[in-house]
Amino acid sequence: MQSIAHRDAAARAFQAGDIIEAIARMRDAVRSAPQDLPLAATLGEYLWANYEFEEALRIFEICAEAQVDNSLLCAQVAQKHFSLGRFESAALWLKKAVQRNPADAALKTMLGEIHERCDRLDDAEQLAHEALSLDPENIKASRLHAHILRRRGDMTGAAKLLQDRLRRASNPEDWRLRMELAAVLDRLGEYDDAMREMILAKEQLRPLAAPHLKQATAIRARQLEVAHALKPSDFARWFTPENQPADPARIAILCGHPRSGTTLLEQILASHPQVVSTDETGVWQKEFLDPLIRQPASAAEAVSELNSFDAEQIAAGRSSYLRCTEAHLAQAINGRLLVEKDPSLTPDLPLPLRLFPESKVIFPIRDPRDICISYFFTIVPLNSISGHALDLKSTATFCAHSFEMWRHWRDALPCPKLEARYEQLVADPPGESRRLLDFLGLEWDERVLRFYEKSFSKGVRTPTYADVAQPIYKRASGRWKNYERHIESCMEILEPALREFGYA
Repeated sequence: MQSIAHRDAAARAFQAGDIIEAIARMRDAVRSAPQDLPLAATLGEYLWANYEFEEALRIFEICAEAQVDNSLLCAQVAQKHFSLGRFESAALWLKKAVQRNPADAALKTMLGEIHERCDRLDDAEQLAHEALSLDPENIKASRLHAHILRRRGDMTGAAKLLQDRLRRASNPEDWRLRMELAAVLDRLGEYDDAMREMILAKEQLRPLAAPHLKQATAIRARQLEVAHALKPSDFARWFTPENQPADPARIAILCGHPRSGTTLLEQILASHPQVVSTDETGVWQKEFLDPLIRQPASAAEAVSELNSFDAEQIAAGRSSYLRCTEAHLAQAINGRLLVEKDPSLTPDLPLPLRLFPESKVIFPIRDPRDICISYFFTIVPLNSISGHALDLKSTATFCAHSFEMWRHWRDALPCPKLEARYEQLVADPPGESRRLLDFLGLEWDERVLRFYEKSFSKGVRTPTYADVAQPIYKRASGRWKNYERHIESCMEILEPALREFGYA
């Protein structure tokens, strides 16, 4: 059949990395067999890979609507919306999935998790109860119920629920319950018990996290190699006036380290009417860092490629980044200041600055000991970033690496930079916010102090979404002192950063 020939040609093009040709051939396949839903779904995936999210979503939704008995397709559409931070749309499609399969506890739990993230705690709790009535051993539903209690301030009730569940038969995913219990015990002031539960959870995760930690170690090594290979003469050439773009973008890179205050800063800045922010889209990693920095055979090869960019290649890279970013934002930037928030960018700053030398850089600073405890206790999906948090020493090593890389780039890169200290921000939100806006060339706007009024509607994808849905609080400053006995073994690793940034 003609549709099969087009499909196979599309697959070959996609495998070869020619996404435009793959899309064209798959469109031919769909035109040849318009009733073939799997073909349409494959076209949707190709469009998604090319950041053509809106058309891809329409195709996925048509496929899901056409198969009225298939709840899984509705859940998959929900996941696509969720990945873009479109939580209300994700909830809508999960509701359809639940309607199609009301006896599926997993679907009800997923819908409950989105309601909780959107601050609809009553709806979330009802769904958690319904899921547990269908499947009393459902780990995610138990964790969701306890998490809702924690958010409501019922720490005793949350702890009892989790401890009762853990006393029953063990489960390979008990780590979810233990992580939640650790957070609850921390709020109850039972710090040694909180650390014990978190360590048990990490040990349970260790076999699953091992490949991610291996990848993380390789990435960190490459970052150091690139830093040593790049010379001051390279930066001098990149930043000469003749190499500045004719159409400069308004862009700020908000880097830092996970749990250093990046999400709080991003939410404050994003509340300004002249700012649009990214909230970790992954565009830099997927489209630039992986192919240009991490995949080359050596750091020398990666640096050679960075230095070889001509004006046409830089213009193409800028255009590609902005197109992909606007697709994630579902809106045009239109002359506003774009805040590219991604704490994992710190070690790789030369690449975004190679394409956007007009960028300003903000580096959040927080007591490294607080960063380590906070990150160790944060429930995050397993990947090459979270793989570092298997134990406190690897967490500290990861944190020290970010500070070391920042010290290096702070001195080497000739671009405007600002260090924003977390402790100063929570002590004086108006004063520190004004300093940030002045640095970015923005006029003062009182809305930045009411950032929490928008946080749920904005769709914060990071695990700390609930923290930035409330006014700034001070309880996280000095949190490490509650775990001083446990973090003592990491002090030698953190000592250079503590001394450099005034925490020693």
